[in-house]
Amino acid sequence: MGRAAALKQVRLAVLAALCFGLGCGDGTGPGLPVEIPTAIAFDSDRSGNRDVFVLWPDGGVTQLTDDPGFDGSPDWSPDGERLAFYSDRDGNTEVYVMRSDGANPQNLTNHAADDAHPDWSADGTKIAFHSDRDITWDIWVMNADGSEPVNLTGDMPGDQGFAAWSPDGTRIAFHSRDEGIYIANADGSDPRLLAQTVPGDAQPAWSPDGDRIAFLSERRGVADIWVVKLDGSDLRALTRDPAQDGVPAWSADGSWIAYSSMQRVNNAEVMLIRPDGSEQTNLTRHDAFDAWPDWRPSVYRVSAKEGRSHAP
Repeated sequence: MGRAAALKQVRLAVLAALCFGLGCGDGTGPGLPVEIPTAIAFDSDRSGNRDVFVLWPDGGVTQLTDDPGFDGSPDWSPDGERLAFYSDRDGNTEVYVMRSDGANPQNLTNHAADDAHPDWSADGTKIAFHSDRDITWDIWVMNADGSEPVNLTGDMPGDQGFAAWSPDGTRIAFHSRDEGIYIANADGSDPRLLAQTVPGDAQPAWSPDGDRIAFLSERRGVADIWVVKLDGSDLRALTRDPAQDGVPAWSADGSWIAYSSMQRVNNAEVMLIRPDGSEQTNLTRHDAFDAWPDWRPSVYRVSAKEGRSHAP
């Protein structure tokens, strides 16, 4: 087995283990258990393959990708008009961008290495991602058209991954496999460990006000969603259940945190929880593997039908 194929198998196994994982009808799906402020993109195998979907506030679901490859980890552009995601449709994992209706997917990275888990900067001009093109996994940043990729963490030992831009675009949080969560300047300078972080903490997500970080931690012996302020105060576990929880994502108004939860073998759900740990809710309620949620930044598409007919 080649190195790329072996890495792909390892990556997919890890994603499944940590809960990262019927075609859609006419978009008039059942109502949701709670009201959500904006649409949520996620990836799912409910089509028989791992593809990108959108769950609308009216409960409708739209499938955006339909490719034999693996499409996952969608991330909305700040204007809500495009989605970045990663896919192995070209033989190895690359970062792609498509319109919000799924049209015109474009390979941005075009590299022989594996590139994955994109995250847009607040102004929409940059996309961060992680890549093993320099042997170890590092945080890279490129222009939104794929040009001028730069390795931000090449001087750091070990593997780094899962970049998250701060709301003001001045900093990037990421995890270091052997140490925990770091926060660095947008150019990669001055990386500092987040207070209270421990090895194994991963998948950081900034609150909209930039004051808190939600993240995955296994410090209780099971993967849970935790939240901490940037100064290390008010460290709290939001989830405390037997399921493996990860991939937190804040809604733009800060009222909800969406995350993935491995409920049972081969079944992950997109869940919601309030930042204070209340109102834990199963949003997708499907037998498929639904994971990697990301909130649309603004409300101007409220239903699957509107999304299809009026998407830019």
